[in-house]
Amino acid sequence: MNYFKAILFWILLSISAQFTFAQKIKIKDNIAYVDEKPFLKVSDCGIFKEECSISNLDGKEIIFLDNLTDPRRPGTYFRAVFIGLNTTIEIKQSLKTLLEILYKNKVVGDDGTLIRDNVKILFEKYGNRISLKDSED
Repeated sequence: MNYFKAILFWILLSISAQFTFAQKIKIKDNIAYVDEKPFLKVSDCGIFKEECSISNLDGKEIIFLDNLTDPRRPGTYFRAVFIGLNTTIEIKQSLKTLLEILYKNKVVGDDGTLIRDNVKILFEKYGNRISLKDSED
């Protein structure tokens, strides 16, 4: 019985730790906040907009987003172009989740510029798999 309680304790502890360390992303008045701290500016990326952008807090555009339709399955995906780095990734996530990915992977430095090495790692993780699958069909 004590063994069962110990296992249950560790499971609950690990689940609660996940929620404790998760960042809260909120977009208000075209500014993305992480845990109530301003992170990036987001242009109007409404559901019917085909393109939008992400800027640093000074207003300099650093990421251009194309909202594209996936012809193989319902839904859309983003093509994110990292301006000045000649790098794009494709990701089938919401804008809020994309911002969380950018934050967790430390893609944007404290000075609001893109961190080249971290963008490269992000490209290795996500790449352009969606359009590559289209070209294979």
